[in-house]
Formats: sequence, structure tokens, C-alpha cells
Amino acid sequence: MTAQRFCLACALVFSLTACRAAENAAPPAPVATAAYAQTSLRTNAQGTNVLSVTPRYKLEVHYPALPADEAPLGAMLRKIGATAQRDFMQALPDPKRFPEFAGRQLQLRIDFKVVARTRDFVSVRETGFQDSGGAHPIPVDSTIVYDARAHHIVTLDDLFADADAARKALADYARAELSSKIMAQAPKPGEGSREAIREWKTNARKMIEDGTQPTEQNFANFIVRAGARSDGASPGLTLIFPPYQVAAYVYGTQTVNVPASTFAQYLNPQYRNAFISG
Repeated sequence: MTAQRFCLACALVFSLTACRAAENAAPPAPVATAAYAQTSLRTNAQGTNVLSVTPRYKLEVHYPALPADEAPLGAMLRKIGATAQRDFMQALPDPKRFPEFAGRQLQLRIDFKVVARTRDFVSVRETGFQDSGGAHPIPVDSTIVYDARAHHIVTLDDLFADADAARKALADYARAELSSKIMAQAPKPGEGSREAIREWKTNARKMIEDGTQPTEQNFANFIVRAGARSDGASPGLTLIFPPYQVAAYVYGTQTVNVPASTFAQYLNPQYRNAFISG
């Protein structure tokens, strides 16, 4: 496994484990901080911002403001945030064993933001980074999709009666879209040797192929897109591929909008009316 793949695996496990553990776990204990930590809690119309700062670390987590009937979603986000903070604190290098970190302030920053609402779903994007001493910060980029009628978190597979077939259809669509978009950024003749350009294209195609294999992990991050009306059905999904999954880190997070017609035939009966498939 390459270093880049290892970082991606860490970031994905970090977000997915937090989400799964949070759904069933009891409310976590407060994050332990040093006696000299300066902690603030600020709430306004945009949401709540939690900030804790010491010379050793800086923790910042933002939660969105939610209506009262979405209180279960708010509680879930806080559990996920608390788990992320605990994981970060446990990953901090001991400055006695690693004196090179003694004067370095490490950071965790997470922003939970509602990015789409439909009649049936609320989609939240979790973005940020974790800097716990690596060569560069590990990006945090994941999603939480909330069933507004049943009041619980749903995974991509939960949407479908035939999840394997649905993931295959989504993978085929995403692979074609990503290949077109990413390969358009290939070095042009004169911007490198023929061998270097050929190697760039080979590596890019392999990352796209590997990152769009129709596995649960590869398609864990998605958004139920909003239509023209927030109380209407969704026109489709947005698939989210964090850095390293389908492209090199420099190209950042990749997204693909998939029309509902691509996967409508595989939907669970209770979700067929949640999407516009015509």
C-alpha cells in the first residue's frame, strides 16, 4: 500500500468508524483537555462553534443550526464530532518521546454543514482536516444523510433493494464522468517527456479504476441532491470521492452528479417517490 493510499484509508476509516460508532454508542464523555486549555462555545443563527486551544493543540468543530424536528440529527453530529476529538487527542505524539513536536501546535478542524434538503432527506457534509504530526494534514471529507421521515441515518445501500446492482450502475457512471474530467487535465505535449506524460495517464486511469470499484467503502460518501423545491423529490445523488481516492492529492475532492434515472430501478419501495426518475 502506498503512503497516499494509507492516508486515504486513515481518513475514510476515521470518518466511517466515527459515524457507525456514534449511531449506537452512548453519549461520549467530554474530551479530556489540559488544565490550561482555553475553551469557548459560541452559538448564533448559523450554528454552534466549539473551540479549544492550548500550546499543544487546537480543536475547532462547527455544528449547523437545525430545526427542532431534526434534533436526532443534531445529536448524531455531536457524537461524531466528540468521537473525532477523542481520536485526535489519542493520536497526538508524546513530546517527551518525539521532541520535534514539542513546539508545534497540532490541529483538528471539522465543519458540519447542511448542503441539501429534500422532502425526505437532509444531507450534511463533514469537511476539515486533522494535523497530528504527519507530512501534511489528513483531509476530512465525508457525509451524513438523514432520513427526515424515519429520523435515522442512512447509508447508500439503505436506499436500494439491490445494492450491488445499484453500486455497479453508479460506478460505471462515475468512472466515465471522472475519466473525462481528470484526463482532460493531463499534461500537454511539451509539458513533459512522452514517457512522463504516458506514466501520468497510466497512473490516473488506475486511480480512477481502483477508486470506483463498486464497493461499499468506495461509495460511502454521497448527498441526496435538492431539487427546485426543498419539499419536493430529489433529482439524483452527488457522489463524493475524497483526495487520493480517484485522483492525486493536488486535484482535491472529486464529485459526480448522478441523475436518478441511473439508479431508480434499484430503489427500495419506500424511497421510490423520494426521487424524480423521469
